[in-house]
Amino acid sequence: MRNAMSGTVKWLLPTLLVALVMVFVSASIPDEVQSAVQAPKSKDVRAAKVSHTTVTDGQVIELVVHSARDCKYCVRWKGPFAGEGHFKSWARSHPGAQLFIVERASIASNEALEDYPRDLQWLAEQNQKDQRLRPGTPMFEVFVERNLVLRSYGLDSWDDEVFPAIKDLDARRSHREASR
Repeated sequence: MRNAMSGTVKWLLPTLLVALVMVFVSASIPDEVQSAVQAPKSKDVRAAKVSHTTVTDGQVIELVVHSARDCKYCVRWKGPFAGEGHFKSWARSHPGAQLFIVERASIASNEALEDYPRDLQWLAEQNQKDQRLRPGTPMFEVFVERNLVLRSYGLDSWDDEVFPAIKDLDARRSHREASR
């Protein structure tokens, strides 16, 4: 009897654990999390958009970093020896690139118009119109002439995608006068 009971317990315990995991995984995600997490585009699609973008001498490559004060990954990106410092150091010799940081009060709060630098009020208005008020953090966006070239989420994407894309855009900069 004991062996039969032991076999049943060995079978039943993993089954219960799998069922419990399934319940947690299938639990409803709050709306604010669903709106913040978007299906990521494939890296190939993003790379194609970057490779098809032409930047002329007069155009600025704008890096917009969406951050929150309580985001531990955002804190890791900031500072002189992290992503922010590397970008600023590189940008000194590449004046056609500019950094903007949009920092909201917390991950749980919405971005407000006052979180945006004055030069990015157009983006604040566009994000409010599109109901994109609580993006994942850190989120990196690269714009050329107010056209979105790249949007990527997460600290790892800085080294893997974003900074290399900015360098690529700058390296392929067309040296004819920008037409305005």
